[in-house]
Amino acid sequence: MKPKHHDLEILDTDPFANCKLDRKKDAMILNRIIGNFEDGFTLAINGEWGTGKTTFIKMWQKQLEQNAYKTIYLNAWENDFVSEPLICILGELKNVTTSSNEHLMKDIINKASVFSKKIIPAVAKGLAKKHLGEEASDLIESVATATIDVFKKEVSDYEKKRKDLIDFKTKLQELVNKECKNKPLIFIIDELDRCRPDYAVEILEKIKHFFSVEGIVFVLSIDKNQLCSSIKGHYGSNEINAEEYLRRFIDIEYALIEPNAEKFCNYLYDYFDFSSFMQNPERLKYSDLCHDKEMFLDAAIKLAGVKRLTLRQTEKLFAYTRLALISCEKNAYLFADLFFLMIYIKAFKTNLYTDIKNHRLTIQELSDKLNDVFAENIRLEQGNKYSQAFTSILAKLLFFYNNETLSTGNYKDLINRAEGETQILTFDSGQIDVEKCARIILHYQESMDTHDMKLGYLNDMIDLAKLLY
Repeated sequence: MKPKHHDLEILDTDPFANCKLDRKKDAMILNRIIGNFEDGFTLAINGEWGTGKTTFIKMWQKQLEQNAYKTIYLNAWENDFVSEPLICILGELKNVTTSSNEHLMKDIINKASVFSKKIIPAVAKGLAKKHLGEEASDLIESVATATIDVFKKEVSDYEKKRKDLIDFKTKLQELVNKECKNKPLIFIIDELDRCRPDYAVEILEKIKHFFSVEGIVFVLSIDKNQLCSSIKGHYGSNEINAEEYLRRFIDIEYALIEPNAEKFCNYLYDYFDFSSFMQNPERLKYSDLCHDKEMFLDAAIKLAGVKRLTLRQTEKLFAYTRLALISCEKNAYLFADLFFLMIYIKAFKTNLYTDIKNHRLTIQELSDKLNDVFAENIRLEQGNKYSQAFTSILAKLLFFYNNETLSTGNYKDLINRAEGETQILTFDSGQIDVEKCARIILHYQESMDTHDMKLGYLNDMIDLAKLLY
């Protein structure tokens, strides 16, 4: 059993062999985009945090290299301690420069040094040595010593500054042409949205003003919403149109295809080896326990899909659930779908979980709160009701919670039996299908094995997992 999910292995021979999200399709589309544009441009790959962007980027990078593209990968978040992003960008460029073109790289660094207003001698030399090498650090130190004078001179001499920039781009273009031949250089910048707002904005500006030359494709891996927040934070105003601002820097935006929740949940089920518990021969002896796998996956897939959980969130729920099962006897009643639902509530609706655990709610209050959590997401196309499967899970929760309240004075008979054959709930079920819910509750009431079972034993397993996690 694995306690957590580890990074996927990316094979040199087949980079997408271990991809569980069919994202080779995304790579094929992006390959066509790069192959059909000769000029340099900036491509943004957009996806929310936790949706597997970094894994995809690294797989795609390996595939690009297989196809004879020269690539650079820079994790901006890991390098935002450097005050001048130009140093990091040039440092990564220097790392892929062959010995035959070192003289060009030196010229580029020389030209770039003049533009770096933030560089001061003591800091600059240390950073340059780390990213660009000893020789470059000596050069930048000498340039930085006279930064203020250089800057004043260039302010008064616009033409010279413009020429320096042209010279920089000319040398850069020459370097790219010699290094990459007939294919563009692919410069990937990851985690840009996690950087300090000022650093993220400066990277965008440096790319735009210094590196917009033919033959360089910048790929920005971003959560667009988060990056827009960084831009607003940088300028200190929520009034700024951050999306419009980004259009100045991004030529093409590509949204990763949304992951298939069913495939990913099935993968995690196998990865964390749930079958060793749920399909253990000791459990399969009992008819009430032999459908745990189907019930568990159905609940997980529905929750992950309709609540739009990120891959990271789904992965954490599976890992937590698997740990919680350590304390569970092999032949114990689990109600796998309810178990997963409770872990979801604990993870994302902590106050509700605490109220449930401490029996603070009446049945009507719990029904109302459950509808508040799920009603906007889980509905049938007709009838404006929960799906049958989800009605089943919520009915179990209400029934076992109600049993828990016997000692609190909040216990309530959930079925009005005075209505003859038609079973009527004694509380307002909201979006929960009344007849379906009533049938399930009645089934558990009449079952000798479960009629007095309480929710607390599930809570105990869940809370124990917290100690282990």
